[in-house]
Amino acid sequence: MGKPLTTLLLFSCVLFSLCASSFAQTCRSYTGFSNNNVYSSCQDLPVLNSYLHWNYDQSTSKVDIAYRVTRTSSSRWISWALNPTGQGMVGAQALVAFQNTSGVMRAYTSPVPNYQISTLTEGSLSFAVSNLSATFENGNEMFIFATLTLNSSMTTVNQVWQEGPLNGNAPSSHDTTSSSNNLRSTGTVNFLDVTATAPSS
Repeated sequence: MGKPLTTLLLFSCVLFSLCASSFAQTCRSYTGFSNNNVYSSCQDLPVLNSYLHWNYDQSTSKVDIAYRVTRTSSSRWISWALNPTGQGMVGAQALVAFQNTSGVMRAYTSPVPNYQISTLTEGSLSFAVSNLSATFENGNEMFIFATLTLNSSMTTVNQVWQEGPLNGNAPSSHDTTSSSNNLRSTGTVNFLDVTATAPSS
């Protein structure tokens, strides 16, 4: 009786540890980017299972970003944005990604002039964006990769991130109830901050 009970307890502890580690992911622990980039800084975003990784070149004001969302699906869209003029979605300069009905990832830029965010219409941003791409990996992770060329004063900027359902090949409105994490997905990012440093691979 004693040995089977001990084995069961040991197995339960191992299983609990594995589950706890999977739910305690941080940006620092992730290095497996499909674009093979190594990002020197990162930030755990507080809601929507989201993480931001970046490299900032102060001499050119260019920032390479990787935005990662876990526990998502191919029927969802994701978005990460900077808002140089305010907080929240109005004025946000967004990067949007989703997998279309043909199974192909689409990534594009979308300025958000008002609260009609369900459209997320493609358009140019107030800063240049290059190397924009997106991937859907491991059955539940979506990534946006891009290089942003910012104004030299844009080192600490308001940021917004979102996710929501698809309607065919277009983003549909996200949850707007008062308890929704979508309404809490705002903050700031300091591209000069090196205190949150991602590990080298």
